[in-house]
Amino acid sequence: MNRAFDILRSGAWLTPERIRLVAVAILCVAAASIVFMLVTAHGLVDIQGRPLGTDFSSFYSAGTHVLEGNAQAPYDLARQHAREQAIFGEATPFYSWFYPPFFLFITAALALLPYGAAFVTWQVVTLVLYLLAIRAIVPSPRLRREGRDEGASPRGSESRTELLLAVAFPAVLVNLGHGQNGFLSAALLGGALAVLDRRPIVAGFLFGLLAYKPQFGLMIPLALAAGGHWRSFAAAAATIALLAVGATAAFGPDVWRAFFDSTHFMRTVALEQGDLGWYKMQSLFAWARMWGAPVPWPTLCKRCSWHASVPL
Repeated sequence: MNRAFDILRSGAWLTPERIRLVAVAILCVAAASIVFMLVTAHGLVDIQGRPLGTDFSSFYSAGTHVLEGNAQAPYDLARQHAREQAIFGEATPFYSWFYPPFFLFITAALALLPYGAAFVTWQVVTLVLYLLAIRAIVPSPRLRREGRDEGASPRGSESRTELLLAVAFPAVLVNLGHGQNGFLSAALLGGALAVLDRRPIVAGFLFGLLAYKPQFGLMIPLALAAGGHWRSFAAAAATIALLAVGATAAFGPDVWRAFFDSTHFMRTVALEQGDLGWYKMQSLFAWARMWGAPVPWPTLCKRCSWHASVPL
């Protein structure tokens, strides 16, 4: 028994060949799951009565509103749900839209395509961007060999293995199933961090594009300021300002009022009541609410954790 623990503890059993084997096995299971989902689907709806791509259905529905000249409609819960039901059937559950107005540019472009083509385009393009960010983060085999002893043998397949692991990561498979924007967020954040020291303006531009996820606006500016990355800070601020001006010019100022009005539903129903599902929110707030704590207590926990993480 002690020998078994020693082997596990040393990590010697986890060879590159076994790592690749596990990754390929995960991808095979994922591919089989996708095939099953497509084979058992009825039109645009899966076997459980949900739109194929689930969360992506809200992106596409929002985009159709924009193409009709109703950019405020996605923030109207009733109109958004009615559009989803019109596209996917009356039994379609509600998939809400919580994103700032400038993200509507992307959804409108996707809505120019049929739903299936839009879904595949969104997934493929953002997946490629995610893999490019991973490639930028992971040092090239040449650089790693230069840092080794001369007698060390090169590992020419390292970069391919790392990309294989990046694709087989379970969160990638979840994102593929739901059509979410995790690939895009990872690409923007990872890409910005990868070039932060070498190309601060480009990094700031990528950070600014990440503003479609407003929650990142709390820590990223503080981190940039703390690190003295003022050029990136300024580039990010300028990018966000341009996005806001562009959205206002394209959709009108009232779209912002509709967006901010919709945040009440997000705060009370989705977050405080947990209608999105506590398992989807990895935070102290969700953990405390899941166990029945009244709203003020998890809110306090969240604020304390945020203040504690800032110095780190």
